[in-house]
Amino acid sequence: ALWLLTTRAVPRARRPEHAGVWGLARSVRTEASLQVRCADGVVGQVLTYGTDAAEPEIAAVGSERTVSRLIHAQQAAELDTRDENDGHLISGGTGGLGLLTARWLAQRGAFALALASRSGSLARGTGGEWAQVQSTGVAVVVQRCDTAEAVHVRLFVALGLRLRATGVWHAAGVLADGLLPKQTAAALSCVYAPKAHGAWTLQRMGAAVPQRRCVVFSSVAALLGGAGQANYSAANA
Repeated sequence: ALWLLTTRAVPRARRPEHAGVWGLARSVRTEASLQVRCADGVVGQVLTYGTDAAEPEIAAVGSERTVSRLIHAQQAAELDTRDENDGHLISGGTGGLGLLTARWLAQRGAFALALASRSGSLARGTGGEWAQVQSTGVAVVVQRCDTAEAVHVRLFVALGLRLRATGVWHAAGVLADGLLPKQTAAALSCVYAPKAHGAWTLQRMGAAVPQRRCVVFSSVAALLGGAGQANYSAANA
């Protein structure tokens, strides 16, 4: 078995950059016969609690050891967005998930929406969703913005200030699928840049916006892994 040791990646992550290792491992398990196990904590803690062969993921937190389990979550509280003065920034705003988020916000009374798009145009096949957003009557601005580029994000946040934005929603992401033997550093960077690096840049520069909410979308691939999506699982973790 191959053990991967991280520090404060989970739970209550204080070093989220390490969480990508866990996402990567989850996809590797779906593809390879190699047993890949993750342990989080300082070396002494991990050795103290042992390496339980039955548990693929172990986190040592203080005097406790935790393991991964799927449980039923309580229903999330409804976000209060009914404010006629609210504006929102949505990265990846012209893709399917971004437009779904835009429509959801518009139906709840959002005043204005700024949609970031790497190309500056709608994603293919999203004309219907775009029409539904426009039918709500909300003011919509589409701006060319690659969230992997700090300069682009700075201009996007400046637009948010003009729109009195109080919400930042990160829905940007790309795919570069491939089985492990075909995964490259370039493919990993291509997927990591808009999702993980983009989230960090938006969070950091978005501090200039008087935020009432900052939402980052992930993927079930980060939790369960997926064959051919090791880079995507890592970026979303």
